[in-house]
Amino acid sequence: GTWHRASAGVPESFASRVRERLKARVPLFAAMVAYDRPLGLPFDAASFGGRRRKNKGRGGGRLWFAARTNSKPGGDGKVHDGDENDDDGVECWTLVSTPEYALEKIEETPMQDPKTGEFIPQSPEYLTAVPGPDLESAFREALTSPDGILGKEGTLDPGTFPDLVHLDAQRWGSAMPCHRNSDGRSETRRTICGVPYDIGRGALAPTRLERSDGNGNDDNGGTGPDDHRCFVADEGIMLFQAGDMMSRYTPGFEGAALSGMDAAERILKKYLERQ
Repeated sequence: GTWHRASAGVPESFASRVRERLKARVPLFAAMVAYDRPLGLPFDAASFGGRRRKNKGRGGGRLWFAARTNSKPGGDGKVHDGDENDDDGVECWTLVSTPEYALEKIEETPMQDPKTGEFIPQSPEYLTAVPGPDLESAFREALTSPDGILGKEGTLDPGTFPDLVHLDAQRWGSAMPCHRNSDGRSETRRTICGVPYDIGRGALAPTRLERSDGNGNDDNGGTGPDDHRCFVADEGIMLFQAGDMMSRYTPGFEGAALSGMDAAERILKKYLERQ
């Protein structure tokens, strides 16, 4: 069928409150790449600050973050095939795009039908032909360029760079909420097919309250029913939405966790009231 979680039906009265809380979303693309042998890098993760395409050594405006998948906590740093005792030497990396690159690609290939507004999933063929190769090449350039993240002395030799043996990619049209202090007048705000995106960047740590003063008043002077909560709810039908998109805190994992705990506490209270 054509159903997708992004277009799941909810009452419009509830959906409008969710949109009002969200304001705009930050889009990203991610890619999973695997090389036939370790790259031998002196780090497990790195950020790439370059927003300009001409700055190839710093991500070329495409790459924002890279992490060595083999280094996840709890693992042994190795990738195994069918035999858990046999290390096949493959090294995997997760690559995350810049918001600027993601917005550019969504403008080229929208997420919604411009006439009907229906959500359009992106095909594996597109993901592995456009954003996947773009992110992998940006990563490779950042490691082999003299002005790249490794510096002139540590640059990897393009001629002996490990072979790419796997590539996959994913589009995150709503990867994160924009910062709560961003509004419709933001220079980084763009609306595509009726969906507002915002690629403005801000500090993601430490986690802090961005929206409310704790008395139901948000930083824009609002006093709506949801302004003092980290979630949106219609308690008449017991419909709740929580997560970093609804949180009043800095976008990220901690903000999402605080939102979930706030919603859970409220649900428990309502349940106990009915006993």
